[in-house]
Amino acid sequence: MYIIRSILLSLFMIFFIFSPLVFSASKDPDLIFYFPFEEFNGNIALDKSGNGHDGDIKGNIKIVDNGKFGKCAEFQTGSYIDMHGPDFPADQIPKSAITLCAWIKCKNTGDHHEIFNARASDQTWVIHPEARSDGNNFRWLLRTDGGTTIFDMRGGAVTWDSWQHFAGVYDGKKGILYINGENVGEANGGAKIAKDWGSGARIGRTIDDARPFTGLMDELIMWKKALTKDEIKVIMEKGLEATMAVSPVGSISTTWGQLKSQ
Repeated sequence: MYIIRSILLSLFMIFFIFSPLVFSASKDPDLIFYFPFEEFNGNIALDKSGNGHDGDIKGNIKIVDNGKFGKCAEFQTGSYIDMHGPDFPADQIPKSAITLCAWIKCKNTGDHHEIFNARASDQTWVIHPEARSDGNNFRWLLRTDGGTTIFDMRGGAVTWDSWQHFAGVYDGKKGILYINGENVGEANGGAKIAKDWGSGARIGRTIDDARPFTGLMDELIMWKKALTKDEIKVIMEKGLEATMAVSPVGSISTTWGQLKSQ
């Protein structure tokens, strides 16, 4: 049995080293979209989740070299990425749980910076992950159908013109805001998130053309599940592509455990 385990582990390592591209982000069924911002296809921002949620670039957004992991997107004031909210598949819109994270480097424009925004058919503002100018802090907000606020929390401190990692999490019972991998706010929940993005969904600006994100953005990711603090830290430090090269988030220990138990 020891020989078999050794052979299996050796084969796994050889496969991992020489075939790093075999595994992809689409292995995680709860991953909704993933924008590493390494390249655009004309005016199309490329979703690398495997789900095909490419977005239309509106305004002046370009790929630059000084990202957290390789390249990143540079947003000029008023620019955004249209995510085709009315056509977004209903089964891929988070309702019971969500994680949204991104590396951001915002300019101090005197305005708020919207990372992502979605608005429901009934005009409910569904989600607000923001860097705020009024308190130089971060905001994490979710609402239900009909516009009831599940939670609206603010925490952490914005450091303008510096890279910071934003991660908003909700597991259906509690919302947590992590900045640079640390818990800076919690709030009780208990309700489901609004079920559609019928009035639109955007990266970098609200649906009513307010709160323009200005600066750099890298590794924008959304899941329909709640990641743990440890999972967020791994993604923050290594990037999703490096994490997913082994297995879906949350499954790395399982993969190794299965091999060792053979």
